Amino acid sequence: MSTAPEHEAVLSDGPLTPQDIAVYRQFLEVSPDADEAAERLGIPPARFAESVARLTARRLLSPDGPYRHEALSPGLAALALTTSAHVQVHELMRRIDSTRRELGPLGALYEGHVRRELEGTGTELLTDGAAVRHRFAELSAQVRRSVLTVHPTLGSPETLHAARELDRDLLARGVRYRTVLPHTARRQREALHHMTLLGGLGAQVRTAAVVPGRLVLLDGETAVVPAGAGGAAVLRDPTVVSFLTVIFDHIWEHAEPVGAGGPGGEGDHVFEDVEAALLRHLAHGRSDDFIARRLGISTRTMRRYLAGLCEKLGVETRFQLGVAAERLGLLGDPREQDRDG
Repeated sequence: MSTAPEHEAVLSDGPLTPQDIAVYRQFLEVSPDADEAAERLGIPPARFAESVARLTARRLLSPDGPYRHEALSPGLAALALTTSAHVQVHELMRRIDSTRRELGPLGALYEGHVRRELEGTGTELLTDGAAVRHRFAELSAQVRRSVLTVHPTLGSPETLHAARELDRDLLARGVRYRTVLPHTARRQREALHHMTLLGGLGAQVRTAAVVPGRLVLLDGETAVVPAGAGGAAVLRDPTVVSFLTVIFDHIWEHAEPVGAGGPGGEGDHVFEDVEAALLRHLAHGRSDDFIARRLGISTRTMRRYLAGLCEKLGVETRFQLGVAAERLGLLGDPREQDRDG
């Protein structure tokens, strides 16, 4: 019959108790005589014997005759008890490293299989930004009829410049181009410039209070959606693409048109939509970072909107703002809140 290693048996016995430590101190500092130690501490014999057994198992006491015990060094006791544990840990780490080296090369084989399986279902997975940009340029060159896009953010000026070159080529070929951006893009200089250029080239541009996520639809046959950090998935399944097209149409119908001359002059109602969406998100208890992402703005800009709302409604705290918004009916139809997600 096998037994557990000594260190495991000791640890399974639980930690030393204050009584155990008091017994050890008696043997160390006062007397090696067990009867004297027990009498001095006033501990019943049975409980005293339990402490002696635990201390002996931990090699803190060594019998020195029938009723005498010698207190030993805790450092030497720890070394004696843990040496075998260290050996086992070292062996376990060696096995882990060996397993990783053995199975590591199979990772690429498995990933390739998954990629082929996805391609068989009409899905192509792109794992990094460079691959996404390269593949999107290839897909754009193949477009014949239409491009539908939804962008919660526009990215860096460099990214916008590269995107405009592709857009310019698409529109020059007579491709119908519709895009939805957040209302807040109307107050961002680079975004204003981008929308003005697109409108001038013949694209239809609209903005919405809340843009739920990034989506690109090409010719009603291919969809590109985010997948992981910086990656994307190219979808070709007709059912999926058709469903995503319905989602785009819903977003488009509720968005505000931007004229060919740019987004200026449409009035302040689009920014009232932004404020209403912000209030609805606050009513749901969502964080500043979440709200900013959904509105396509920075957290700082979101807080400026919030400060403006507080000033407009004459309140000082978010709680007061929520109460005032509810009283004035600014939270709108509950269905609108569901749509904000």
